[in-house]
Amino acid sequence: MKRNTILSVMVLFAFAPQIGVPVDCNAEELMSPRTAVRLGLEEVWRRQMRIPAGAGSIVDQQIIVHEADPQEFVEVVTKAPEGQESTVLFRIPTDQIGSDGLPIGKEEAERLARREVTMMSRRNPDLSITSKTVPRIKLYTAANNGTLECRNAETGTPIWMTQVGDGQLNFGRMGIDDEFVTITNGGNLIKIDATNGEPINTVRTTSMPLYGAIHAGDFSLVPTIRNGVEGYPLGDISRDPFMEIVSGLALEPPTKSPTSSKIAWATDRGYVYVMELSGEPSVLFRLNTDGIVSGRIASADGDRFFFGSESGQVYGLRATRTGRVLWSHPYGEPFYKAPFLVNGLVLLPSVYGNLFAIDETTGLGVWDQAIPNVDEIIGGFDNLLFVRLLSQSFAAIDLEAGKVVDIDNSLKPIKLLVNRTTDRLYLVNSIGTVQCLRAIGADNPTIRRATDTGDPEDVAEEADAPEAAAPTVPATDPFGAGGDPFGAGAADPFGAGGAEMADPFGAPADAGNDPFGGDPFGN
Repeated sequence: MKRNTILSVMVLFAFAPQIGVPVDCNAEELMSPRTAVRLGLEEVWRRQMRIPAGAGSIVDQQIIVHEADPQEFVEVVTKAPEGQESTVLFRIPTDQIGSDGLPIGKEEAERLARREVTMMSRRNPDLSITSKTVPRIKLYTAANNGTLECRNAETGTPIWMTQVGDGQLNFGRMGIDDEFVTITNGGNLIKIDATNGEPINTVRTTSMPLYGAIHAGDFSLVPTIRNGVEGYPLGDISRDPFMEIVSGLALEPPTKSPTSSKIAWATDRGYVYVMELSGEPSVLFRLNTDGIVSGRIASADGDRFFFGSESGQVYGLRATRTGRVLWSHPYGEPFYKAPFLVNGLVLLPSVYGNLFAIDETTGLGVWDQAIPNVDEIIGGFDNLLFVRLLSQSFAAIDLEAGKVVDIDNSLKPIKLLVNRTTDRLYLVNSIGTVQCLRAIGADNPTIRRATDTGDPEDVAEEADAPEAAAPTVPATDPFGAGGDPFGAGAADPFGAGGAEMADPFGAPADAGNDPFGGDPFGN
C-alpha cells in the first residue's frame, strides 16, 4: 500500500509541470512584443493557416504583388506640419464587402469616412478625407493535401480557399500571376482562377515535373526530369504547348525578370540558361559558369540576374539578346543559396555561414568583412536585414554598418517565409500560424524594387564616342554654275560646238552606203 502511494506521488510530481503550467507553443517561433519594439517593429496581424498538419504540411508559400489590380482606400488624416507625413486615423477599402455581400464602393466608403470625421472632430478639429491607391498584395499557401488558400497579405483576411488534385501525389511550387494560379500534382498541371479560386482545368504534362510551375508571358513553365522545360498556355488555349531540351537538369525553379517575360535557371551541367517567353518562346543564350550554380537565381529590374556558384564565383548578368555579363568576381567560398536584393546590395550567405554584401552595379564587396554565423535571410527593409543564425536564433543586421545590432536567442524561426517584394516581415511557427510585422507607423506597403542604373560600360562608350560632324551645305552648285553638268553651255560634250555630228560608225564618203567600207576581198 505504501509502495503504491509513493508511486502515485512520483507520477503526480512528474506530470505536475505539464498540468499546472500552460505552455505557449508560439514563444520561440513568433516575435514577442518586447523584441518588436526593440527593433522598431509592430505586429500587423497573426493568423492560423488552414493546413492539415502544421507547418510541415506546407508545400509552398508565396507573397505576390498584383500591381495590375490595385486597391483603393479612403482615409481620414490629420493636418501635418510642413515636411512631415499626415497621421492616418481611419482607413477603409472601397472593395470592403458590405451587408449585401457586395463591395461597398468609393461613395459609401467616403460616407463612412465623413461619419468618422464627425465623431472625431472635437478632439481633432482639423481633419481631411483623402483617397490612396496601393498595389494589392496577397499571400498564397499550398498544403500537401491539395488545399490552396489566398489571403490579403496586409490584413491576413482570407480571400478564397479551394481543394484540388490528389493528396496521394506530390504537389509542387505554384505559378501565380494576376489571372491564374497553376500547381503541379504528380504528372498533372492544375489551372485555377486567381480571383476566386475556382479550378479551371487539368492537363497532363509530357514529362514528370521537377519543382512545380512558374508563369511568364502567356505560359506556365514546368521544369522536368528530361533535361528541359515544358510550357503550357494560360490565356490563349488555342496555342500549342512547347518543350525545350537543354543540357542538364534544373537545380532550382526558374526565376522571372520583374520587367519582362524572360526567365533564367541553372542546370547541373554548369550552365545558366535565359529564355524569352513572349511571342514564340526561345532560349536566348546560355552561360558556362565557373562552378555549378546550386541556389536559385535572383532577379532585378532591367532584366538583370544575380547568382553565386559552388566555386565561389558571383555573377551579375543582363539578359540581352546574346547575354551580357555585367561583372563576375571570386569570393573564395561556395554559395548554395539564393541572393537577397535590398538597398542596391546583393546579399549572399556562403556555405560556411559568412554573409557577403556585394554592390549590384560593380560586384565589389561593400563591408570591410563578411558577417559570420548567418544561416538564412528572412527579410529586410529600410536599413535592417533580418536573418536566422547558424544557432537558429533570430538576428538583425545594420546594412550600412555591416554589423549585427540585435540577437534574440528566444526566437528561433523554423519555417521560413522569405519576403523579397515588400517592407513586411513574415514569421511562421510549427503549427502554421503566420505573423506579419512592419516598421512602426508604416501603414502603406512599399514595393521593394532594385532600380536599374544601366551598364557602366555603355555609359562610358557613349561619353567617349566623338560627336558626328554636321554635314556642310555647299554655297554653290557642286556640278558647276548653271549649264549642263557634263559640258560647258549648250555644247555637245562629245563633239565640238553646234556642228552636225558625224556618224560614229560611218565610213568614208566614197565607200557608199556600206558602213564597213569596201569589199575586204577586193571583188
